[in-house]
Amino acid sequence: MVLHAPNGWVFVIAAFLAMIGILATFPTPLSIPDLAADNAAWFIFLAWFLLAIATVVRPVPEAEPSAKT
Repeated sequence: MVLHAPNGWVFVIAAFLAMIGILATFPTPLSIPDLAADNAAWFIFLAWFLLAIATVVRPVPEAEPSAKT
């Protein structure tokens, strides 16, 4: 299996999801509805799963400019 480096935006989204999951476990109230400590593990798992899938999926090859004029 060949692994590829994921896109930079995948890291940003995964970090955001993991941070929401971690913040949901703290006893401070968050303004996001339905975000509770019950769902915190799912947010962290989703961040990990997103990074894992992004390393396996092949990157889209860039289109080569045609030489025809």
